[in-house]
Amino acid sequence: MIALGVVVASGMSAPAFASAAPVDDIAGALGGLANSLLSDSGLPSSSSELGLGDIIPKVPSPGNGTSRCTSVVQVGDSTSVNADKASALPSPSDTASAQYRRVGATSVKVDALSGRAVVGGPGTDAEKAVAGLLSSGSKGCWVIAMGINDAGAISSGSTVSADARIDRIMSALKGQPVLWPTVTTSNPKNQAFGPAAMATFNTALRAALARYPNLAVYDWAGSAPANEFASDGIHYTAAGTADRNRRFADALARAYPQGVAGYLPASRWITG
Repeated sequence: MIALGVVVASGMSAPAFASAAPVDDIAGALGGLANSLLSDSGLPSSSSELGLGDIIPKVPSPGNGTSRCTSVVQVGDSTSVNADKASALPSPSDTASAQYRRVGATSVKVDALSGRAVVGGPGTDAEKAVAGLLSSGSKGCWVIAMGINDAGAISSGSTVSADARIDRIMSALKGQPVLWPTVTTSNPKNQAFGPAAMATFNTALRAALARYPNLAVYDWAGSAPANEFASDGIHYTAAGTADRNRRFADALARAYPQGVAGYLPASRWITG
């Protein structure tokens, strides 16, 4: 193949052309000659004649719906407590483990606790949970399903900002792939968990993409159907938890598709 280059020298005026008509005539003549040669040769002269319209849609995208994440660890709060309990879901195939395995995982661990926040809260907070999992040898792709209680704490006066809470998790997971879904509620009875509180945390989460190259964010807040929430507007129905599990797994496959090596996500902001 011959590469054609055009060099424009600064400080020099370009020559004036009286008319573009001769150039157009030459281009037209060359185009006609090319078409004539193709016609005489019997070779295809268009993508449709080559059948590309049938071929191109069949070429799979990277990963083809599967993830390079063979080991997945999900750390969550009460919204994840039933995520891996088959008895609490419509079908055993709806569990978080089953859904992550559907997209390629061979090892899945869900560490969830009611009331959990990144810092503070009852029991082991997420910062300590991640540290404990790392010390016990857990590694791979991390789904941090956290932020609901953090958003509530911040809106109630906590001095630990959303940025600081996100940093505590991400600084511990350097060099490991992370998917962090945005948080949402649906008309909760306790307005400390209302839309303004969720928006504050989600804004910080999106800003964290600039600080952490190993972070991908799934916009669950932009996707969660209102009819999948329980009566408190914070937790999910069984069908809602099943749907969330499926979407989290699909988002993981899009962020870290099979065939793309390393810990950097192929997509940083995932919707749908």
